[in-house]
Amino acid sequence: MLNALLYLRFTSLKNWLISRGRRLRQPKYLLSAIVGCAYFYFFFFRHLGRDAAHHGRNAAATQAMNDLVETLPADWHAALMAFGAFALLVFLTLMWVVPAQRAALGFTEAEIAFLFPAPITRRALVHFRLLSSQLRSLAGATVMMLFSNRWSILGGNALTHTLGWWFIFSALNLHFSGANFTLTRLADLGLSAWRRRALVLFFILVIIAMTIARLPVDARVPAMGNAMDLGPVTSWAIALTTTAPLGWLLWPIKLVLAPFVALGLRDFLVAFGPAFAIITLHYLWVVRTAIAFEDASVDYAQKRAARIAAWRAGDRRMGGTPTRGRPAPFRLASTGRPEVAFLWKNLLSTWQYFNLRVLLGGAAAILAACIWLNVRADWRGFLPGIAVPVLILAGYTLIVGPQFARQDIRSDLVNADILKTYPLSGWQILLGELLTPVVILTAILWLALLTLGLTFHAVDARLDWLTAELRVAIGLGLAVLVPPLVTLQLLVPNAAALVFPGWFHLARTRGGGPEVIGQRMIFFFAQLLTMAFALLPAVGVGALIVVISSHFIGTTVAVTIATLFVLAVLLAEVWCGVWLLGQRFEKLDLSSELRG
Repeated sequence: MLNALLYLRFTSLKNWLISRGRRLRQPKYLLSAIVGCAYFYFFFFRHLGRDAAHHGRNAAATQAMNDLVETLPADWHAALMAFGAFALLVFLTLMWVVPAQRAALGFTEAEIAFLFPAPITRRALVHFRLLSSQLRSLAGATVMMLFSNRWSILGGNALTHTLGWWFIFSALNLHFSGANFTLTRLADLGLSAWRRRALVLFFILVIIAMTIARLPVDARVPAMGNAMDLGPVTSWAIALTTTAPLGWLLWPIKLVLAPFVALGLRDFLVAFGPAFAIITLHYLWVVRTAIAFEDASVDYAQKRAARIAAWRAGDRRMGGTPTRGRPAPFRLASTGRPEVAFLWKNLLSTWQYFNLRVLLGGAAAILAACIWLNVRADWRGFLPGIAVPVLILAGYTLIVGPQFARQDIRSDLVNADILKTYPLSGWQILLGELLTPVVILTAILWLALLTLGLTFHAVDARLDWLTAELRVAIGLGLAVLVPPLVTLQLLVPNAAALVFPGWFHLARTRGGGPEVIGQRMIFFFAQLLTMAFALLPAVGVGALIVVISSHFIGTTVAVTIATLFVLAVLLAEVWCGVWLLGQRFEKLDLSSELRG
């Protein structure tokens, strides 16, 4: 019977590949597939099987890697194991704390319809589901290998990285299933969800407190200085994860991590056996603890189908559609600008955490934490370490955020015929649809700017000209420029949805593949190119004003005046873009576009 189930799984995979191949007969999918495959080849596959020397043909890149290695602690391998074990411990703790529903196995609606009434034992269904999940874990491990294989500092090769990631993903997946079934058994015995959460968190905190208490008094807290030095933190993390009782708790987690961080083939072979034993024990644990899962699996499949439908419709909230009402984001007046009504409506379709109260709370927490770190000389060295990832997050949010914040015309494209019946101009509808992602992304970037302003320190003498007044002027100027910058970024994907509705609609409603990745790559590079051309006049005007006027009125005043001119240019570009896309929306006939 298990052979027949495996045959079903591999046949489904073969049919999926055939259907993806048939789509390539259409030129639009063939072109995007070529772009997607070219991206994967030049960015990932071209370097597979080459040694580290081929990764660093660029002398500057090689020197940068050497400088990075010098800043790492002497025992960086142990530090990597320590931080990796901490991260996995957080995931495993959440698996025991978060679940509040009965355990279920991830069967699809089609599998439930055909397999549940069939003469198949429950244990065979469990084996089928778990083995199918291993295939998905292996696929995810292959994707992650494409990234980690470029990190030559880790050692190993493509095969060891793939298997290492598979051990990690498989252990997390199996532990999640085993924990769910165990918690369901405990719930049937009368253990409430909140009592269970309190017990789990209390257990973890007691283990950590006992471990810290066993450390020497001068090693219980990492000694940080003013300079950016990771040595004290890594030494403290290594000591904490190797001291009992936390070391005992992390021991099986480190066994799972060992194949991925193995420096060579010999180390990998030594670590393979213990890691495989952990995976096998988890597999047996899930098989033996699996209880009646049929009803929960049916409910899970229905929610999964609803969640997929919501995602295809543009609703990107975690957990699907809420089952109960939620308060309005703000009070909507009976009269006023119609664009505000679109903002009110689209905010209701986002996560409930996107509100003014959370924004102000986050700003207050950032302000308090950064002030506390600034007044503590022994912890001030953390500030540059905070600024770097926040800067990366801000850049990622500005560039990639518009691809994910889709509560705009992309979500309502299927309702274009209804929207066109409103007594509003096209530019009003488009502007109203854009307001929600603009507000969300702007709020995130403002929090990032606040963090950068509080964590920046001019440690280099060459930055003495960057006075406090100038830093405030630059920060406020960037905060003012963020909304039009975000709007410009959002105009491109919305223009793609209006100009190429067929591409957008089919990419959203059908399964993935290299052609879908290629379409997104084309839109993404078009967004970057458009943004670069849009910024050229604004940046040119601002730079010219600063260069000419800074000698007469001071740099701070010059930056302020330049910000106003740049803002005027960006607002003019935004207005032109909104007006042109509004005209395109008024002429859009979605039925004929999709039929063609």
